[in-house]
Amino acid sequence: MYIGRFVVLGRTGQGQRFLGYRVSSRSFPDRRIALGSDRAAVMPTADAAPTDNPYISYNCLRMADDTVVVGNGSQVDPVIDKVAAGYPLRDALALALLALDYEHDAYGTPRVVAGWQGETGYLGIITPDKLLVRAIPLESGQAQLIATYERTEPTPLACEGESAEALAQALFQAPYERPVAALAALLGETVRLATQGPA
Repeated sequence: MYIGRFVVLGRTGQGQRFLGYRVSSRSFPDRRIALGSDRAAVMPTADAAPTDNPYISYNCLRMADDTVVVGNGSQVDPVIDKVAAGYPLRDALALALLALDYEHDAYGTPRVVAGWQGETGYLGIITPDKLLVRAIPLESGQAQLIATYERTEPTPLACEGESAEALAQALFQAPYERPVAALAALLGETVRLATQGPA
């Protein structure tokens, strides 16, 4: 099944919080995820064909204080900007999704987000006919995803691993079609990031 890009909110078997993001694509597979000190970005690989599509490159992870957010587009930046200005994460997610709306491309692609603020985790989505931001209670060993297609409500996902590297690999190998690149963020005293896919 092809569900497009998806975000993941979870806890490892030992109860540690994590976030995940996977790029899955039928149209633009030549992309990678680059890591920075406080962010991660989706960008074309060195050998990708030129394109003027505005939805190809974006920050897919940002963090500020006790908040970390992942998403499938440019909504990630205003979410963190709102959090830095003092907004609760729930409100920041809803405001950013509503302001930017779904991607006005040929598919009306939804925007999806996941985030932790302290011990509270959220999943969100905006589609042509829906806006949802929901707090998701999770026990150890549980994870849920929300995706651009087919899985547009929070959906359980089996995602095992106790390191960022193992979680990124599990996300890349999740049983959905057309994986391109995966990112995992393991939240503890520090945030550990890892990717799977093209370098």
